[in-house]
Amino acid sequence: MNPQIFNDQHFRKAIQWTVSLIVFCCIISQIMMQLAGGERDEPLDLSDQVPPDMQDNGGLVFEDGYPPFVSSAGVLMPEKLVFNLGLFSGGMMMIFLSFEIFHRTKYQKTTRKIANFSALVTGIIVGYSMIQIVAYPFTTEVLSHIFWAMNIFWFAQIWMGSLSFTRGSLDAQLRWRGWKINTIRWTLFSIAVISFQAMTALTLMDMIVESAIFEWTLVFSAFAMMLTIIPTLEATEF
Repeated sequence: MNPQIFNDQHFRKAIQWTVSLIVFCCIISQIMMQLAGGERDEPLDLSDQVPPDMQDNGGLVFEDGYPPFVSSAGVLMPEKLVFNLGLFSGGMMMIFLSFEIFHRTKYQKTTRKIANFSALVTGIIVGYSMIQIVAYPFTTEVLSHIFWAMNIFWFAQIWMGSLSFTRGSLDAQLRWRGWKINTIRWTLFSIAVISFQAMTALTLMDMIVESAIFEWTLVFSAFAMMLTIIPTLEATEF
């Protein structure tokens, strides 16, 4: 029984186009937002959208305008159009890619089967959350926006860890430019975990720009994790 749904060539192109589309749209929409000025540079107070117990540390008041988080570009036109295209299309493709990786990895021992199922479920959740977040701009739906954003951050980390473990024995001998694929994956996973912790701590300390830097680091580490599947395609045998 062939565990693949699509051939290696089509799967490789799907990964490359998905990662390229998301990265391009996130970066371009952010540049557009930073350069557009106007309302984006004006002080922003979102305190009226949350319960009183969430207003204490002033974390929902942005004196310098829109914060440089990835999803801040999903509020105003024209950058919103670029951001929505990337996140919605990327979310759909993330779900598809998760199913394909699952089918290519599922014939293993029990422990790795569980990890593979975890990678499938969390990959679907991440993809679905990417689709949902475009419908909830942080300026008007801040609580819903935070909910879907945290889904992406938390489950992306679980997805990265699960994928690294479930593919461990299959890709043990594979290298990319002299580096073991498994080492690269676990390094990316570590970067994502550290970035999330730093992002969270810096947000609580009201260090928004610094927090945003670690958010971008987390996001790019997840994109890079998907790219580590490419060197395995021609070598994957069951």
